[in-house]
Amino acid sequence: MSKLEKLSDRFLRVGRHPFKICMKQPKKTDLITAEEDQEACCCCHTDSPIYSKCWPIIFLFSALTDFPMPLPKGKKPGQHRDWGWIPFIIVTGLVVFVYYSYLDRIFLVLLRKLHRKALAIAYFVPLNIFIFLFIISYCRIASQKPGNPVSNRSEYRESSFSSTETTVEKVDMKLAQKKPDTILGNPKWCNSCQIWKPDRAHHCRVCDACVLRMDHHCPWVNGCVGFANYRYYIQFLCYVSVLAIWTFCTSLAAFIQFHGLSTFDRLALAMLIISAIITVMIGTFTLSHIWLVLLNRTTIENSQFQSWNKDKQQGKSGNRLIEVFTENGKNVFNQGCWNNWIEIMGSNKLLWFLPLSSKKEAQGDGIHFGYDENTLREYKNEDQSRRTKSN
Repeated sequence: MSKLEKLSDRFLRVGRHPFKICMKQPKKTDLITAEEDQEACCCCHTDSPIYSKCWPIIFLFSALTDFPMPLPKGKKPGQHRDWGWIPFIIVTGLVVFVYYSYLDRIFLVLLRKLHRKALAIAYFVPLNIFIFLFIISYCRIASQKPGNPVSNRSEYRESSFSSTETTVEKVDMKLAQKKPDTILGNPKWCNSCQIWKPDRAHHCRVCDACVLRMDHHCPWVNGCVGFANYRYYIQFLCYVSVLAIWTFCTSLAAFIQFHGLSTFDRLALAMLIISAIITVMIGTFTLSHIWLVLLNRTTIENSQFQSWNKDKQQGKSGNRLIEVFTENGKNVFNQGCWNNWIEIMGSNKLLWFLPLSSKKEAQGDGIHFGYDENTLREYKNEDQSRRTKSN
């Protein structure tokens, strides 16, 4: 295990929601079943009629806290999108409020009241650039699909029951489809989608679909973050953080330099407080995701590893091992920080900063990933006796 991975095991807790830490966790079994894999995105139905009536409020709570709540009875997975506009309104409202407050209470005060034209322009021009990049990246992550496995049905058997009647009998869907290439062993079967899942793919019970290299389901973008849109998600987080930091730092500097509320008003103070909160919350979240990129872990993989590693340290893991990681905690897909970054963000350095697409920037297909040969060899030796999967 590298020094970066050891450091992350001590401090990185992405994927473990604060509310879940307070909840009693179910006991781990020796096998990770397909049902457990689906529940990684959490959705179990509830029969409470009150719960169903309160679903819009519950969904709002889920969006605000990023804590996945179970669907009410009769509501199919994917119907959460009926209320998917709520997070968009919240985000849009915050951005509009911050922009208006900055324009009216900082920029115009510096320009007209204090006659600091150069300082006002120096503050306001970068803000507009960050706002523009934020809007583009938000639209990209919200509109770009995360990537889904494609069913490859190859064969059907025909059988004749009489000379006058011929029917087409569907064979077992597992046999009818060609298994995707894998380096971790036999691919897992998704009973919901009736499809083989490639390495690092998971089924999202919220979207009711399998997602390639699934990171997590994000209500703020009304969908999943996966292979095809993860770069846009990183850029979105970065621009939110940069925008909040710029707003907070320049507003704070103006407050200190020009005597605070004696020059500005409470609206400017409210904007300063909001930008400070976003800076702390989203800033730390952004750094955590950049760290995951450098380690080549998804949020789901990191969450599973942290839970398993905690059980291992407490002597509760037994003989159980988890996918992607060896017994020593090495990640099969960790190719070093630089190669990990290139695999996610692409080789075009300009596109690291711009939320634009390029056909030349396709770094893979969501099925095949780079890996460390020595770690994979160690992983496969352990896999034969420690990672037996149930059908």
